[in-house]
Amino acid sequence: MNEDIDELDAYFNKKCEPTEGEAVKLEHMMMEKISISPARRKLLRIVGVFGKTEKQLKEESGLNDFFFQFHMDFLLKEEFLKSEEGVYRLTDAGIAMHDSVC
Repeated sequence: MNEDIDELDAYFNKKCEPTEGEAVKLEHMMMEKISISPARRKLLRIVGVFGKTEKQLKEESGLNDFFFQFHMDFLLKEEFLKSEEGVYRLTDAGIAMHDSVC
């Protein structure tokens, strides 16, 4: 065996982008994680069409700091929300989710 080749690196280099079917499945899993969470649905509903600042979101959601940050991190990471100049706004995926579950 060649000492220069790390098996773990070779494995990850071999991994490709997900197929279209796998990508759709992942998208549906993320949508389910949002739709079953009342707090996430509430945050999407509060942001709405016009967007909200962090302060407005915290006040209107009534979530404590930990849960607010937990749910916001998820929504931002999965690109349902974006932050523009201190205002949170829905992305295209966020708008679709908002229309579906809010």
